[in-house]
Amino acid sequence: MPTFSSQLENKILYSDHANAISVSYQSTYTLKYVIDGVKNYNYNNQDITVSKNQYLLLNNDSHITTEVKKGTKGLSLFLSPELIHEISHFYTGGNHTFHFLEVTQGESTFQVSHLLNTMAHLYENNKILLKERMDDLFIKVSELIVQEQVSINANFVKLKIVKQDTKRELYKRIVATKEYLNDNLQKKISLDTISRDIGVSKYYLHRLFSEFNGKTPNGYLTKIRLERAKNKLQTSKDPISEIAMTCGFDDTAYFSSLFKKHTGLSPGQFRKSL
Repeated sequence: MPTFSSQLENKILYSDHANAISVSYQSTYTLKYVIDGVKNYNYNNQDITVSKNQYLLLNNDSHITTEVKKGTKGLSLFLSPELIHEISHFYTGGNHTFHFLEVTQGESTFQVSHLLNTMAHLYENNKILLKERMDDLFIKVSELIVQEQVSINANFVKLKIVKQDTKRELYKRIVATKEYLNDNLQKKISLDTISRDIGVSKYYLHRLFSEFNGKTPNGYLTKIRLERAKNKLQTSKDPISEIAMTCGFDDTAYFSSLFKKHTGLSPGQFRKSL
């Protein structure tokens, strides 16, 4: 069984699988990011699937089995335990061993996803620039994922939930809700629809999501719709009415009013200010 030792700490491995493989190994803290295809992991007696543009955090000194189909591409970021512990100590002041929840995450984690997309793009197109920016990118990624985990743990403390398996299952539901909202922002979405599709009662989903995200599901949906609209106003010449529809707003007047409330500018003023 191969072991990824300290020689691979704060290193990137790029994989472009010409053939299907299955391999078992002992790993350091690792972030597995899938650029294309699907990877399946067996980890701590659980099966986890990671698809395109998703990532998975694995803990230090963990036994993992990976199964990959032909044509799958991905990045493995091997993170220094010393760096992870230093960052976690900075944010918590504690000396305990740091532990990530092993839950597949995707584009709803905006900042992490952006950095991973950047690293994948640089690896495939500009390795010299990637090498120059490597330390900075690793520190940023490590800090973001530790900050997120510290926040998750604090919320579980408030909810008086201590069992790791319970934490993992509840956090899966939270992540699934965020991914659902990101994937369906053009549609009419109600709390009843989300709770039915995610498999959690409406009341519990509302409470859990709000506790972890600082916004209700509807508030989070409004936020990502407006962020998508801002991006389209910046990068396209599409009519404002079309942008409103594309981002899930049926009424252009309501969209304009809401946009101004959140940004201080109307959509037209925002576009002209760029």
